[in-house]
Amino acid sequence: MPGAVKRRFTLPAELMGEQIVSLQVAAELSGLSIDTWRRRYSALIVRLSPRRRGVKLKDALRVGEPAA
Repeated sequence: MPGAVKRRFTLPAELMGEQIVSLQVAAELSGLSIDTWRRRYSALIVRLSPRRRGVKLKDALRVGEPAA
């Protein structure tokens, strides 16, 4: 549609932790590898499609090694 206005939707602050991030992003945030996520925290992984997996942002920030 030409001339259509694109609006960016932002979540309220209390729902930001509920958004799903990729396993790659979760690995970067937590300091753990993707394999460690799959082995130790598989219960937190959400299947988004047959090939895509993700993790809730709040879980990715809670799990892992503390940042120095």
